[in-house]
Amino acid sequence: MAFVLRLDRDPGAELARVMRFEVDSALRLLAVTPRDASAFRAAIHDARRALRRCRAALRLLPPALAIDTLAQPLRAAGRALSALRDAQALLETIAQLQQQQPALLGSAHPALLQRLARQVRASEHRHIADVLVARAALQALAVTLTDWQPRIDHAQLWRGLRRGSARAARAAHDARRERADDARVHRWRRRMREHALQLELLSAAWPQVLAGEVAECKRLARMLGHWRDLGVLQIHVRRLRCEHLGRLRRDSVLQRLRAARGQTLRDAMAMGALVHAESPRLLARRIAGYHHAHAFAVGAPTAPAASTALRVERSTV
Repeated sequence: MAFVLRLDRDPGAELARVMRFEVDSALRLLAVTPRDASAFRAAIHDARRALRRCRAALRLLPPALAIDTLAQPLRAAGRALSALRDAQALLETIAQLQQQQPALLGSAHPALLQRLARQVRASEHRHIADVLVARAALQALAVTLTDWQPRIDHAQLWRGLRRGSARAARAAHDARRERADDARVHRWRRRMREHALQLELLSAAWPQVLAGEVAECKRLARMLGHWRDLGVLQIHVRRLRCEHLGRLRRDSVLQRLRAARGQTLRDAMAMGALVHAESPRLLARRIAGYHHAHAFAVGAPTAPAASTALRVERSTV
């Protein structure tokens, strides 16, 4: 099922539908047993993606309605799965580097893959019980969502999109500072990912146009994710006791990873300048205008026009 709100229907009912669908999907995925390693890793990845979609949908609500009884179980489930997912992401990072930049690791690839695969298997064994913790949190959330339906209108959706875009833009601004640390870039990654999902949720306002914007926002989020994964890989390589990986010294591998990570961040900064070129206020007003124009053309009931529905304070970004 597409992760898109049907904007010709009640917004509160649509958000509740999406939340229930994603929570049910995560619960089904977490029922996979670890006997099949590849299927188990795919299930953990997809379950965490369902949780991110839930959080992005919840963030569209006015702050007063985003009650902690919904947010807290999502946080608990996400934290329970984070150690498993971080370990598994190591193997995906090495596979991606081997496919897209085979010269980066060179002869170090087989030895590094062998050593890290052992670490990942050990980590999966240590954290397997965390899946049960995540399932318990999601089962409690599923009960809460049974009769949950927020009372909101379309104007509140556009304001939610504006808040999400503003959070991403502020995080990008902080990450571009001269002395920005990894924590600020990591925050930008999370905010960018959330903004892309919120934009996807509201893309029915004009799918042919917004699909491209969603794709570019997700591409930027993936670049920032790759930057983070390279950093995690650096940490694990640094902890290895061996001095050589294949025909390369460990220090040489670390230097290559550091250079690749720096280039990835520079590319993300350049793309971020384009993605965040439009102010959050204007972005939300534009998409509200798409929806209003479409609803007017087909004669459907609609919220007030964008110029009146988005009378909110000017963005500080």
